[in-house]
Amino acid sequence: MRSKSSARSGLVAVLLLCAAGLGCISSAGHPGLPSLQAEYRIAPPDVLVITVRPDPQIERELTVRPDGRISLDLIGDVEARGKTVEEIRSEISVRLKEFIVQPDVTVLLRASNSRTFFIFGEVNRPGAYPIVGDVTAVHALGSAAGPTRMAALDGARLVRPSPEGELTYPIYFAAITEAGYGQTNYLLQPGDVVYVPPNLSARIGYALQLIFFPLQQVLGLGGTVINTAVTGGI
Repeated sequence: MRSKSSARSGLVAVLLLCAAGLGCISSAGHPGLPSLQAEYRIAPPDVLVITVRPDPQIERELTVRPDGRISLDLIGDVEARGKTVEEIRSEISVRLKEFIVQPDVTVLLRASNSRTFFIFGEVNRPGAYPIVGDVTAVHALGSAAGPTRMAALDGARLVRPSPEGELTYPIYFAAITEAGYGQTNYLLQPGDVVYVPPNLSARIGYALQLIFFPLQQVLGLGGTVINTAVTGGI
């Protein structure tokens, strides 16, 4: 009886661990879709067009500076970073009332230059890319001219900034492209970072390079000799 009870306890523990693991995977696997159109927040170097009426009409095309501000006639600096266009319009209207009776203020987003994502790791062209329309993880990989031969396609991850801190989600590129498993083909948001790590062979090769590089300097061996020894001529 004692052995059966122990077996049951062990089985329950395993099931609980599995359930917890599945719960973690489920929550990490679905970061949700962004609501950019409803609550787009201004950031450098977005471009705004601000119009103030009545006559004489004031119209300015302003780029949000690195400090997050814009400058407008009569009122000077206005904090724009992190605000919606409506919040900026409201602040400008209130401050202009000191100089203009019932100012009619319009604020338009001319260029959304701050909407970028980043892709690093084993890709051919790592760097920052603009988000134009809907950009998924696979689009991001294509923008970076695809993976290198050393990429671990099912070990990639998405790092997403949030008020609670950075959130990390797995991306299974091979499963997406080969099996049509699109659950991790996330829609990217501004500030997202996609990282494609090296595969096992590449990690071993990089580790060997760290070991051999000091010897190369001491012995005066050519870089080609060391690289051939480490990579097998790849």
